Amino acid sequence: MEKLGSRLLASRKRRYPKSWVGWLVTGLLGIPVAVLFLGALATLTADASYLGYLASKATVFNTWGALNIVSAVLTLIAIVGTVLSVWRLRMVTALLFAALSLPASVVIEGSRCDTTAACRMLGWAALPRTAFDWHVRIRPVTDPNEASAIASNALSDANVDDAPFLEKRFGDHWIVSTIDDDGWPGAHAVTINTRTAETALIPCPQDRIRCGMERPTVSDGKRVYRNTRLGLSAVFPESRPVCTIRDDDDESLGFHAMARGPDIPCDTIDQSRELGIEVVRWRREGCMSLTAPSVPWRPLSPETSKLFRGRGLTLGGLPASVCEVREGDHISIVAYASTGSGSDAGEDYAGYVITTTEHLSDDIRTFETFLQTVRLGAAAREQVD
Repeated sequence: MEKLGSRLLASRKRRYPKSWVGWLVTGLLGIPVAVLFLGALATLTADASYLGYLASKATVFNTWGALNIVSAVLTLIAIVGTVLSVWRLRMVTALLFAALSLPASVVIEGSRCDTTAACRMLGWAALPRTAFDWHVRIRPVTDPNEASAIASNALSDANVDDAPFLEKRFGDHWIVSTIDDDGWPGAHAVTINTRTAETALIPCPQDRIRCGMERPTVSDGKRVYRNTRLGLSAVFPESRPVCTIRDDDDESLGFHAMARGPDIPCDTIDQSRELGIEVVRWRREGCMSLTAPSVPWRPLSPETSKLFRGRGLTLGGLPASVCEVREGDHISIVAYASTGSGSDAGEDYAGYVITTTEHLSDDIRTFETFLQTVRLGAAAREQVD
């Protein structure tokens, strides 16, 4: 064993430069080798991350996947070859190995071309666009964002100017409804086969998906807005545009009225003053929402309590716990009540008003009147207009 160690040491000593010029050349070559080696390590890390995504989450294998596999293989060879060459002090060979990771990386960055500077610098290395026209599906379409992107491409291929609006999955297929620039329903929806991602344009089935942005109805101060499934109803102030409150799955939760023009679609989000009634789907403890604890709900402030003139609020005839939150000039007040009693869990409801400091007093009067029209549970289902 000692003889073998001596031979290895002697062999390495023979590889050492025999003059200061040799050491200088070795050192100068070591600088680009080190830079390229560090770059290869960074490239391998990025490739490993993408390949991990490809193995666990990606839905298609395409040119990007092939490029990253080639890049990972070449970079791994570059790293191993550089280490062995430096160990043997073969710096020219080490430089060649270290540069082996560059071609695939340059092609990837040039083809990605995600900044103007990158396009200008590496555009010459980009693959032709047609090289990215193929893909092999390796997983079904399960993500709404991917369904929307597939529908967008299908609309573009069909020369349809409408844009995707809502996407819903129905077992083995998706339906993506469309809207025009004004938010009105498009003439067609896009169906997507979940397994193959094949698409087809169909008339929008309004009984299965909302085909376009909901338009408000203007309250006449007498019409009862009712949802018997949810067990709630209310009469909104006259001339207020009324819309349906919906959750992330587009299911109805209640109704709300905005203090804005009736021609603005319901789906347009702004900071308008608002009041509404809805079923509560979030968990809370007192005034704090356990689902969104960052929202600083608190019991009514003394200033706000005075505006209610010390009267306890009821919601659908049920005692209500009242909370508020102030964020800048905007003030939100919510009244919670439950139809449950004893061992019957019932439903939890929230009547609310969103206002500003300027309109607080007037909107509280309107809110009190609005709450008196609310009916919940069986009372809402049995109510006669």
